[in-house]
Amino acid sequence: MLATLSLIVIAGCVKDIPFADQPIPISFDAGLSAVATRAPITSTEGLPDATITGIQILRAADIASSPDWTAVSSVATTANVSTAGAVSGFSTAQYYNANPALNAWFMAYYPSGTITANKVNWTITGQEDIIVAPSVGAGNKSSPTSATLAFAHKLTQLQFYVKAATATAITQWGTLSSIKVNADTALELTLSTNALASNTTPVNTDLTTSGAYPITMTTSEASVGVIMVKPGTLGTIKVTTANSPEQSVSISGLTTTAAGSAHKITLTFTELGGITFTATLTDWVTGTAGTGSL
Repeated sequence: MLATLSLIVIAGCVKDIPFADQPIPISFDAGLSAVATRAPITSTEGLPDATITGIQILRAADIASSPDWTAVSSVATTANVSTAGAVSGFSTAQYYNANPALNAWFMAYYPSGTITANKVNWTITGQEDIIVAPSVGAGNKSSPTSATLAFAHKLTQLQFYVKAATATAITQWGTLSSIKVNADTALELTLSTNALASNTTPVNTDLTTSGAYPITMTTSEASVGVIMVKPGTLGTIKVTTANSPEQSVSISGLTTTAAGSAHKITLTFTELGGITFTATLTDWVTGTAGTGSL
């Protein structure tokens, strides 16, 4: 009887002893550099104004320092980012290496793309906001830290506004049929450098801005559409109205755009058949203005 009681007491104590080899989950949080964007992230505080579903999280091989992103060719897990920057809904939970000398390393991006070794490729339509969180360490089993996914914009945003100089100009031009921007649509992110560039086989396409075309112009300035493209040299802008065939316009003073910048471009239609263009930077960051005419 005494032997039996001893076994019961031992069993009761053992179940309360923590296992040293129990896996430790890795925690995440997210934010965006202090700039605003169009869908899905628009708040000036740098957090999403609606839950982002399906961020792609990559994990490099566990190592003490200097992770090797050139060897990464698959997504470790997907997750969601809330309006408060909380990361949840992991498709695959992430745990620390059992070896406390090895740190965990992560990158993340949105939207999903085609991933190969050290590369992620997208084909854009002009309505996607590509955001990327660069390499970040999450510590190790002995010294865990939250992995902060600091997302930043990789594209530039063009915001189009139109107005007619006079009521006669409205009659001459008719309704606005479309605004198009010639842009690189096949884009490639190199993981090891966090650099976005055109694909090795570039694809240039005329992308139509967002907007409920046809649009009736007024003599007051009105927002008509937005488009997001690869930063760099500004592509040709093409405008079509009901009474005018497509016209190509280059804007002087605004030849280069930058990632995270939003450019406001105002198109003013005159009676003499010309379109006056002005451009400024707005919303994301402040920058220089540009002008152009057709």
